[in-house]
Amino acid sequence: MAAYTKNLAEKWTALYVRLSRDDENEGDSNSIAHQIEILTKYCKDHGINRHKIYKDDGFSGTNFNRPGFKEMLADIEAGVVETVIVKDMSRFGRNYVEAGNYLERVFPFLGVRFISISDGYDSTAANAGDMLAIALKNLVNEAYSMDISRKSGSVLREKQRRGEFIGAYAAYGYLRDPQDVHRIVIDPETAPIVKEIFRRAAEGEPVR
Repeated sequence: MAAYTKNLAEKWTALYVRLSRDDENEGDSNSIAHQIEILTKYCKDHGINRHKIYKDDGFSGTNFNRPGFKEMLADIEAGVVETVIVKDMSRFGRNYVEAGNYLERVFPFLGVRFISISDGYDSTAANAGDMLAIALKNLVNEAYSMDISRKSGSVLREKQRRGEFIGAYAAYGYLRDPQDVHRIVIDPETAPIVKEIFRRAAEGEPVR
């Protein structure tokens, strides 16, 4: 990774926000708008005038292959970012190993300050060397994400066991039951076409 090549006056603070579908279940406290509000207020209160928002809406924190994060990292490597601020560690990421690598190796090597507001963490503070607490928090965030994923899978399997429809869209020839969104019913308009396709296939006729 390249070292900084820009002057300090040209640099800005990166405000990183992230929200996944699972995070939405936690309510508005983690919404993109709420995160931006917290980060911009922090900047105002601390006299940070030059900042840029990097956003990943709908992306899991279990990996760092996210467009907003990759854009921020590219700017960091280009030497135009001096500080990264997040609402809390879970917004940064829920992968224990990768999060630790950025906080302990990548950002310090590139001279980038890291601040997590809700966690009270500032890499330039006197207690920044206490990485054990941060590592434990990242480990908890990863475990939480795995637990959410496991529970989501269990819910879907239970719905399947009950014969409920769990797809996003009904297959051609069917419709969602207007009386029960967990069931599908035959679409009277397209069902004859489906039957004709199957009839031709059963008779050995190529169906294109």
